Amino acid sequence: MSTRTTNETITFKHPFKLSELDEVQPAGRYVVETNEELIQGLSFPVHRRLSTSIHLAGRPNSSELARVADIDPAKLAAALAIDAQAQEVVPISTHQRSTRPYKRKRGAKEIVIAGAQRWLALNATELKWTALIVGGMALATLFT
Repeated sequence: MSTRTTNETITFKHPFKLSELDEVQPAGRYVVETNEELIQGLSFPVHRRLSTSIHLAGRPNSSELARVADIDPAKLAAALAIDAQAQEVVPISTHQRSTRPYKRKRGAKEIVIAGAQRWLALNATELKWTALIVGGMALATLFT
């Protein structure tokens, strides 16, 4: 079977933690590598994910320059969604007044859109299967 490897550069604006990694990773750009194999015997090309890994800097106080860790793509998508929604928190002492303007409350439409985007990031695989099932049902009703 033939395999393919795709690389994607992602950016975290805040430090993040994945369950597969021992420590909190600093904010920055990371390369994510996905290996997939071609499934034979279908009339259209379909690839199955074999592994997803992230390239990290070496651990502090060690001789390693870099390392690669296997990760779950769903957990990575969730961490990216959380990072995108996180805001920097600046502590304010009791003697200072905030100079930041008040944050506007989000409307119902913005809340629904943000929730849908988060759901799509977490459920990409399930969404593909749902689309296939719904499309198959629509095709079946077309022929009956």
